[in-house]
Amino acid sequence: MSDISAFTAAERRIVEAGMIFRYGELVPLQDAEVELKLDSAREVLTSCPGIYWNERGVQFVVCKTGDKAYRSYFFYTDDQQYRIGEQDYDSLEDCIRNLLQLQADHDAIRRNIMSNPALGPDDDYHGPVVI
Repeated sequence: MSDISAFTAAERRIVEAGMIFRYGELVPLQDAEVELKLDSAREVLTSCPGIYWNERGVQFVVCKTGDKAYRSYFFYTDDQQYRIGEQDYDSLEDCIRNLLQLQADHDAIRRNIMSNPALGPDDDYHGPVVI
């Protein structure tokens, strides 16, 4: 169990507003418990509340790492996971906006490269580094 409080109703509404802006509708959100390394100098994992959703073949999770502290990720597969920013966000609105925008940008680049006939069949697309 974590000392970090769960997402409030107001915080959930912020996430829902991001869904409406990005997808034009609400998508099913699930509460999650995520283990994160909050201090890069230590190997200790901390259980943090999260909100998870899966939309258009991409999985997303926004984690609450403290009071007004948020971290977000998107991933396609176990080996294609991306964290948004090195530091935690102090604004959930900024965290959600950047998560959705960076994933949309990443997806557009990914689709463009994958459909480029100049790439040979042996070329692998590894995607941009998203930190």
